[in-house]
Amino acid sequence: MTAAAFGDFSVLVIEDEKFTRMVLAKMLGTLGFKAVHQAEDGESGLAAVATHDPDVVVCDVEMQPLDGLGFLKALRVSDNARHRGLPVVFMTNRADKDRMAEAAAHGADTFIVKPATPDNLREKLSAKLG
Repeated sequence: MTAAAFGDFSVLVIEDEKFTRMVLAKMLGTLGFKAVHQAEDGESGLAAVATHDPDVVVCDVEMQPLDGLGFLKALRVSDNARHRGLPVVFMTNRADKDRMAEAAAHGADTFIVKPATPDNLREKLSAKLG
């Protein structure tokens, strides 16, 4: 998928580390997304989904007070059918099988082991949005 191919889509980045969130937002912007929204944890991520209605979410797993799994669980029981089916790409430093299995059981679509790069973001997001 080329940068222009992402131009019809918006993305929400949920990441508690401000610098990492800014870097991710910049990378996603250079990939051509029409809008890149940001949230600092799962709670603000749920509010951002309600406000911005993104097409895909890139979400850190380990955050406080509401982590990525908590965000995903809440999203999957939303009253909004579009939000229940929203593609979620998890980012993690720890890609162990138990964590990945738990996230997949709650509807995580795919994983990126940190640090994210433009290439692995393009690959994972193309698969979800293509």
